[in-house]
Amino acid sequence: MEYPFVFGTAGHIDHGKTALVRAMTGIDCDRLEEEKRRGITIELGFAPLTLANGKTVSIVDVPGHERFIRQMAAGAAGMDAAMLVIAASEGVMPQTREHLDILNILGVRFGLVALTKKDLVDDETLELAIAEALEVTQGTCLEGAPIMPVSSITGEGVSRILETIEQIIDKIPPRKGFGAFFLPIDRVFSKKGFGSVVTGTSYQGSISEGDEVDIMPSGTVGKVRSLQTHGKKMSSVPAGLRVAINLSSVSNDQLERGDAVCAKGAFIATSCMNTWLEILPSAKESVTHWQRVRLHVGTADVVARILLLRMNTLEKKQGILPGSRCPVQLLTESKITVAAGQRFVIRFYSPLVTIGGGRIMLPNAERAKGRADREAKSRIIEELAGDFGPVSLLAAIVRDRGILNRSGLFELSQMDKSVFEENINVLSASPDKYGLLEFGPSRNCISGDAFDMVVRSVLRILHNFHAKYPELAGIGAEKLYASMDSVHGADKIKGGDFKDLLCLITARNIISPVDVQGKTCYRVAGYSQSLDSKLMDIVERIRVESASVGFNLAKLSELEEKLNVSPSDMKRALVYLREKDDLRIIEGGLLFPRQTREQLLKVLSSMNCDITVASLRDSIGVNRKQSLSMLDFLDSQGLTKRDGDTRILSSSG
Repeated sequence: MEYPFVFGTAGHIDHGKTALVRAMTGIDCDRLEEEKRRGITIELGFAPLTLANGKTVSIVDVPGHERFIRQMAAGAAGMDAAMLVIAASEGVMPQTREHLDILNILGVRFGLVALTKKDLVDDETLELAIAEALEVTQGTCLEGAPIMPVSSITGEGVSRILETIEQIIDKIPPRKGFGAFFLPIDRVFSKKGFGSVVTGTSYQGSISEGDEVDIMPSGTVGKVRSLQTHGKKMSSVPAGLRVAINLSSVSNDQLERGDAVCAKGAFIATSCMNTWLEILPSAKESVTHWQRVRLHVGTADVVARILLLRMNTLEKKQGILPGSRCPVQLLTESKITVAAGQRFVIRFYSPLVTIGGGRIMLPNAERAKGRADREAKSRIIEELAGDFGPVSLLAAIVRDRGILNRSGLFELSQMDKSVFEENINVLSASPDKYGLLEFGPSRNCISGDAFDMVVRSVLRILHNFHAKYPELAGIGAEKLYASMDSVHGADKIKGGDFKDLLCLITARNIISPVDVQGKTCYRVAGYSQSLDSKLMDIVERIRVESASVGFNLAKLSELEEKLNVSPSDMKRALVYLREKDDLRIIEGGLLFPRQTREQLLKVLSSMNCDITVASLRDSIGVNRKQSLSMLDFLDSQGLTKRDGDTRILSSSG
């Protein structure tokens, strides 16, 4: 029975990792000619291990040489448990410690210590090796783990190790994860008659024959031709299994270690990640802001910069001290694709020494801008690190982005549609628990911080509007939307969604809606219009002058000159008259008062459906241009309807 579990090796070069795997499985993981010639492991090796209970699990054998730490980190990234190999004849060595550090950083919590080469040492040396193993594992993920002497040559102790592995596996539940399928590629090769094949450990989700997949970060689309686990054909593969995927529509030169096979459309290439970082207590120096490091995540190995999020003067100077943990952003120099919750390792760029690592909280982040944004991102990362799950992840994405509609949230969730729907419904049931609000029929999400920013921006716009135009009732949603500040996330909502957001603000009695000629406008709650006597005098003069000329409509430019009113005062007066529907400016800059419109409708109703531009011109004694402008305006208001060269008066007219 193929069981989703990966047991890996770790330890210094030439301490017998590969020999022990061979003794346990009968398989030599050193497959390369160079490995056999030099007698050292260079690349990751893989072997199935069938246990007494019938379960078959995967063994990953890693190189022990310091030059191949990137390969070791790639192999360790998929481990559920580890076997730290220490040669009893040599004891703890540099890569023993570094590999153990990496296991700690990557979250491996179960395993054993194998003291190899038992046949080469006496009892006293073996006792010293056991004591040293106890000391080196103290305070690590393998503290209290069984320490088991073994000889790969004689076979002594191998059966006990196999029994212990079986017991460890029984204690650990199968890997679950809530994300869509994600597999970091650790090997690429071609097989005659099949084409491109990639291997890796399925990190999360499941995959089946015939599925379309994305090869990320390039975005190349492939199709799963067939699947194998330990040489056995599989129709589908869950998380936690070693798997070989035969891909169609993808060539080998489009694939490399560090890429990932992903569920179609579920993942995005990124160069900015919000992470929780821990620096090893054994690190020789602190990690500073904007420091260049090597980032090992999954099977990828890239150069990145560390952006400190909590950065007062002292922290900026000292950096992150050894043994400390804090939220940071990782900015990679080339795009990669990673999964939320994935563990990573960082090493100094030069010299290449492991200094820490952590967990990716939000894979597709936006670079922090300013102190307030840095602090907000810090809080989100810290809270998510303490409660990482599908619902809290969705809430964190919204809080990080400010405002998101459902489709935008799904694109960033890295979840299958069914899993997303299940968890977004949980979030929607209690959004305030996660510091969110929902608005509109499409149930857009906005963080509490972003909502407060939107409210402040709306109030600023309205207060300025009331101060400038105290005589007007309010401002329309479209104008409000166009005048908004660069509010966090506001660029991601459309105008229609913004109207729904205004309804949410209205429901909290922060602003009030007001009807202006059938259109909803908004004003600060409790605001009442103030009519300036000077402005009202101008308004009345415009009313009188525009009505006095009858159907021979006055031009705006002529009226400004006649009344000797400044352009700004004229504009304010005209806006007020427009809001009251007392005056409209139509084609040609003509002033069309309400009383003149009412008189015109009476004239049209008496024309017995013989309404044309020419007949109206003759009936009211104006030129053709004025007649056409008035009819076009009535058409736009639905008071008349054009039918060829004639107009029909609507019933409302």
